[in-house]
Amino acid sequence: MNVAEYAATVLATAAGGFDPAPMVIMAAALGAGLRRRHVVGASALLLGGTVLLGLGLTLLVGPVLQSVDWWGLVRHGAVAAWVELALGVAIGVFAAMRAVSRRRGTAPEEEKPPARNAWALYVTALVFVGIVVFDPPFDIHVAVAAAQPLPVMVLGWVAWALISQIALTLLLLLTVLGRQERFSAVMQRAWARISPWVGVAVTVLLGLAALFLVLDAGRFLLLGHFLVG
Repeated sequence: MNVAEYAATVLATAAGGFDPAPMVIMAAALGAGLRRRHVVGASALLLGGTVLLGLGLTLLVGPVLQSVDWWGLVRHGAVAAWVELALGVAIGVFAAMRAVSRRRGTAPEEEKPPARNAWALYVTALVFVGIVVFDPPFDIHVAVAAAQPLPVMVLGWVAWALISQIALTLLLLLTVLGRQERFSAVMQRAWARISPWVGVAVTVLLGLAALFLVLDAGRFLLLGHFLVG
């Protein structure tokens, strides 16, 4: 993979890992009166921590991940089919629970005021850094980046963190410049409007993914062939 192909992979996986939640949390903290320096510090911790974690995992386990034939592993034999079936059922149950909870949640929940504790914001940033390892685009980039020279790898992870957290990156930049108020208010209002639709879309996508996994595994167990591969 040359540098141009790697850059395209960085862009694609970073876009796939886009997460607006940290920006919403930081914007709410600003609105609650938390000092700018703490929002800047927590945002920098989240972005920098993501870069360092990605680099560390790439150097430690990236070559191993790259050497595994993942496609052959998940497309080989009845064991893979049963694992896929169990995964499909689990995702389907989770999607159904999301759908049921949305229907039952007719009463509007009382909004909790954002935390004014600076340490809570730093801990939240560290939690987001920790859970990124469960994000498939992050894991894909770990494997792909392992084949790159160290300087390119570092630039790739910096770009990945900034792009996947582009909303937080913009908020951080504007906060440093002291022009964060309008952006913070607009983004909070926008997220409040679209978040219900995002929730519906996620539930639908989970349901479709579960259906495909069950059908794919069922075809192998009944006919001896997967739908794909």
